[in-house]
Amino acid sequence: MYNPLDLSGKLVLVTGASSGIGRATSIVLSRLGAQVVLTGRREAALRETCALLEGGDHLVEVFDLSEIDLIPQWLKGVAERAGRPFNGLVHCAGVSRFTPIAAVNRANIDQMMVPNLYSALALLRAASRKGVGAEGASVVMLSSVASVTAVPGMIAYASSKAALNAAVRTAAAELKDKRIRVNCLVAAYVRTPMMDHARDSLPDTFREQEKRQFLGLLEPDEIAVLTAYLLSDMAARVTGATIVIDGGYTC
Repeated sequence: MYNPLDLSGKLVLVTGASSGIGRATSIVLSRLGAQVVLTGRREAALRETCALLEGGDHLVEVFDLSEIDLIPQWLKGVAERAGRPFNGLVHCAGVSRFTPIAAVNRANIDQMMVPNLYSALALLRAASRKGVGAEGASVVMLSSVASVTAVPGMIAYASSKAALNAAVRTAAAELKDKRIRVNCLVAAYVRTPMMDHARDSLPDTFREQEKRQFLGLLEPDEIAVLTAYLLSDMAARVTGATIVIDGGYTC
């Protein structure tokens, strides 16, 4: 049966694969035939994800992406262990925290910038190196509606994701000669453990924001399938795009 999202033969790295969107994405990609490299800080949780994948030869690579300067050499080593360069890289790892303007300081800015932006830039640098990103490779970064519309109390998080959107456009232009595509998914509220924590911490604020998403909360699989499209050959001419999937939030 014809499957336009067939990923057979593709090697794809997924960051943040221990839970939430990263776990769902890893599962969907495996069902579409990809060999998935799962990375995150929690080995036990990564192995739980790996047990849910279809097919074999998937790899678990424990790594702390806050070690920015080590990322390029680490990813090169992963490609060598896998025996070939990556056809895809999906950056799902990230953090979100309520930080109003009055509370902004260097420490909580860095808490957002390191996982949400700095690690993404290091991954792009790594993907551009010979033997790491294959010709025609696709990089997908997970962003947020906070990057394109006002979400009060999230200024540090919004800033990190808006910067990521800009980085994606620049990287797409800079990596065009290597035939590496770079795109960004701008997502609203998704049913994940991170969202549950936000709802419990700020129930009144969350209810107000949830009303804006009038088509309902997103499911992780919805993000995963759109990611699969961007990794597939069907998206061979899609690059530098910021694609919104938000249940109507930004309307």
